[in-house]
Amino acid sequence: MTDELTIGIYGPQRCIIDAFRLRHQEGDDVAVEALRRWLRQHGAQPGKLLAMAGHFPKAQPALRAALQVLL
Repeated sequence: MTDELTIGIYGPQRCIIDAFRLRHQEGDDVAVEALRRWLRQHGAQPGKLLAMAGHFPKAQPALRAALQVLL
């Protein structure tokens, strides 16, 4: 058996939230790079991302901090 991590793919915002939620397993750099790439896309709405992250208390503080640095 391998130690692979499997998560469902729902949409860009949820994937970013999952990256922040699981950053203890995959690393902060993966989560921040996912956020950085998403922010470069036309139509990215950080407010909506934060609203969605409100349902994931383990992800929201780190996501908010990263957005403050990147924006």
